[in-house]
Amino acid sequence: MLWQSSLKFAQIIPMQPHRKSSVKVLSGLMLASILSLPSPGLADENLAGKYYENALVAYQKQDLDAAIIELRNALQQNPNYVAAHILLGKLFLQKKSLSEAEVHLNLANQLGADRSLTVKALAQLYLYQIKYNQLLKEIQPSQFNRQLQPDLHVFRGHAYLQLNQISEALNEYDIAAQIDPSRVDAVIGRANALLRRNDLAGATQAVEKAMAMQPDNPGNWYVKGSIEHVQGDLENAIKDYDKAITLLPDYQDARIARAGVLMDLQQDQRADEDLAYLRKHYPFDPKAAYLHAVLLARNGQQAASIKELEAASDIIVAVKPEYLVQHSQTLMLSGLINYSLQRFDLAAEYLRQYVKSYPGQPGPYKLLASILLNKNEPETVIDLLRPVVASNPNDYRLLFLLGTAYMNVGKHDKANALLEKASAGEDGGENIHAEIGLNRLSMGQETLAIQELEAAIQKNPGNTQAGIPLVAIYIRNGEGQNALRIAQAMHKKQSKNLTLLNLLGTAQVATQNLKQARQSFEQAVELDPTFITGHLNLSKLDVAEKKIDKAKQRLVALNQKFPDNVAVLIELSTVDQAIGNNDSANQWLEKARRIDQKSMPVLLAQMDLNIKTGRTLQALSIGEAAELIDRENPQLLQALARSYLASNNREKALSIYRRMADQARLNVKKLYNVARYQIQAGDYSDAIKTLKKAIVADEKHIPAQIALTEMELYHGKPVFALSRANNLLKAYPQSGFPNRLLGDIAAQDKNFSLAATRYQTAFDLEPDTALLMKLYQSLNQTGQNQKAFDLLAEWTKKHPKDLVPIAALAEELLQQGKLKEAQKHYEFLLTQYPNEAQFLNNLAYIYFSSGDSKASSYAEKAQQLAPEQASSNDTLGWILVNTGKVDEGLHYLRSAHSRESQNPEIRYHIAVALDKLGRKDEAKQELEQALNSNLSFNGIEQAKALSEKLSQ
Repeated sequence: MLWQSSLKFAQIIPMQPHRKSSVKVLSGLMLASILSLPSPGLADENLAGKYYENALVAYQKQDLDAAIIELRNALQQNPNYVAAHILLGKLFLQKKSLSEAEVHLNLANQLGADRSLTVKALAQLYLYQIKYNQLLKEIQPSQFNRQLQPDLHVFRGHAYLQLNQISEALNEYDIAAQIDPSRVDAVIGRANALLRRNDLAGATQAVEKAMAMQPDNPGNWYVKGSIEHVQGDLENAIKDYDKAITLLPDYQDARIARAGVLMDLQQDQRADEDLAYLRKHYPFDPKAAYLHAVLLARNGQQAASIKELEAASDIIVAVKPEYLVQHSQTLMLSGLINYSLQRFDLAAEYLRQYVKSYPGQPGPYKLLASILLNKNEPETVIDLLRPVVASNPNDYRLLFLLGTAYMNVGKHDKANALLEKASAGEDGGENIHAEIGLNRLSMGQETLAIQELEAAIQKNPGNTQAGIPLVAIYIRNGEGQNALRIAQAMHKKQSKNLTLLNLLGTAQVATQNLKQARQSFEQAVELDPTFITGHLNLSKLDVAEKKIDKAKQRLVALNQKFPDNVAVLIELSTVDQAIGNNDSANQWLEKARRIDQKSMPVLLAQMDLNIKTGRTLQALSIGEAAELIDRENPQLLQALARSYLASNNREKALSIYRRMADQARLNVKKLYNVARYQIQAGDYSDAIKTLKKAIVADEKHIPAQIALTEMELYHGKPVFALSRANNLLKAYPQSGFPNRLLGDIAAQDKNFSLAATRYQTAFDLEPDTALLMKLYQSLNQTGQNQKAFDLLAEWTKKHPKDLVPIAALAEELLQQGKLKEAQKHYEFLLTQYPNEAQFLNNLAYIYFSSGDSKASSYAEKAQQLAPEQASSNDTLGWILVNTGKVDEGLHYLRSAHSRESQNPEIRYHIAVALDKLGRKDEAKQELEQALNSNLSFNGIEQAKALSEKLSQ
């Protein structure tokens, strides 16, 4: 029975410095509540387990169709049955049903499968799908046990070979052979690679070696035939290909090669037989489709040939329509509308036409220049504005835009002269500081933007142009006091301004002055009862204070007064989601959409609800319709990407993120956010590119610097990470994060002593929970276990509500066998997180070990809350097996194994269950696997005794 590591708890509870408030406020000057969804209904696990065991029996008999039917039945009972998804994925791959294989393998991984059980199937799938780069990016042999590594190196060799990267392919094959010298496929791979390099002697030598190792391996005959093919000995090549296909009728490469030779020999009928076989069994192979097209054309079947060529083609041509608008007012209006909708490319085209036709008006030039700057086209802006500034030498906005363009191309003398002249105008430069700040903000340069906006505020504390965005920035960054300072100053100047009164209330929430915030919002709605935003913020306060009924009553009354206000309907939906009433929540949003079919907030809210409730097709349908309204809305694009990820269309999601990165241009904040999405989706190479672009935009953006360093360390080039971290240490010697990064680099290099030193330095400068846990782990890794234990104990005494280190301390006590002390901590943790499966599981382990009858109920609840975790399935399964419910227990033990296949204790538990069911041979196999792992585990002596008993 497994207990679960508390180190994973750091991923469950957001780790915040103990001194900071946990109250959070969303940007957009509105309050927010965190929603939670109810747990799905319980499946018939026992029946699902029986169907799975039936599938295993059918699979062992190679009755694939029967096995698939049993597995589908199992998934009807439990759609999240990982073991069933794994086996289904492999079966569909065997049947060459690639899309279905991909769905089930990806679902298995998403549901927490042990990747060592799916990685080989995924590698083969990627080869079939011609996703060679994805294979190389995602499948890293070092992440898996040594037994699996040769297979994965061979797969990587095949991918490199298809990419014609011969040296890399040879390296992979050689590594596979070094790990396991008996791997004939590595030798065959090497022969194939040498043949690609035209090293016929080397290829022949490798084939001879492979033949000596395994003369009936079809790969040997295929490569031998390929060598003869290259040498022009087509008759013998055919014979060798025939031999390969006789040994393995499904041999794809051999059939393609034979078809090509047969076509060269004008034996079209035999070639057609091979190609027909390939098109039937490998419909996803473009080479077969292409050869078939050639064969059809050669035989005068032009239409069929074209159809096959189209099947082989994967080219999508996107055509953007061009619009010609002659009327000047319409032309200008089109530019303004598209600019407002952030369709900058279209807006720029309209404005270019406008200034070309009507050059005397400076306004359109300013708008066009702003767009071009945002598109990082400063040279174009300079050419555009120089003659306009000459005609309008005192227009501070034109001066500012031209100065910014010069600054962006490095002509700082000209830039400074223009910007100083712009600052001298407009009442001492107050507005130009605001303009510069807003421009910096639009480019994502937040630190520089804050400086300019603060300069405007110093000149005039009531400057709303600078003050309103500054308050929003400070709230978003958790600097509530700064936000409140500026909001109070603006409100003092305009005490009856509803926007500023609402802004003041939001700043008061950010500083946890909820009573004052309520007074501000109430004052706003007293001044104007139709001020919807004030009412909505009052309802959000109600939700934040757990007064859900009051919030609902307030919103229902508001809806009666303003039945067509979609913001009220969206908030009603949010409140219903908070109490788990998703059907009612959806009805509110449907009503809102009937009122305004093009409302982006409504469409986004609908997409979010559909994604949360698993209705991904509906979310995609809404998102694709919304995209026709606004292709460049970043919130929509993110929602679309989430929908594609939820529907297992990862490639489409990643393409959207790339699009978002392109649209962000040099806006560092936008680029950083896109990079975060790419990281979450596992697209590390593109995330690195995006973060590099972000740092080009603003090298002082610390989150991007940190993220890029981490990405280079774990998914890029570690030497770059080290260089970046050292540069950051020079630039920020009194901050903790450079030493933390250097500690991460040392830990990655397994230099745990240096890591501990770096983490200790960082911890001394800026102690927080995250660094505490890194320091704790590095101390353990250097054998300083007592110091690590003392570190946790001391921290938890000073911070008795910091749950992550308490969970780690509980685990330490559990490892030491101090069950009563560990029990005390876990019981406390459960008072804070009563539905945390990890704590329930570990308590079930403790209770079971001490004979406490509560063990079963705690294990059941843990498994219901975390069916994806091996530990919770193993604990429940083992308890059931030991309490007479063997069939039911075996199902949970299978689920545990599918998530942690290398754990010998789980295999031992499965063996006990199989033995109790009379399946002695299977039990013996499981015990052999467990004991041959050479790993120690709880129950190892009992496992040896059972193995000896079964061997008699």
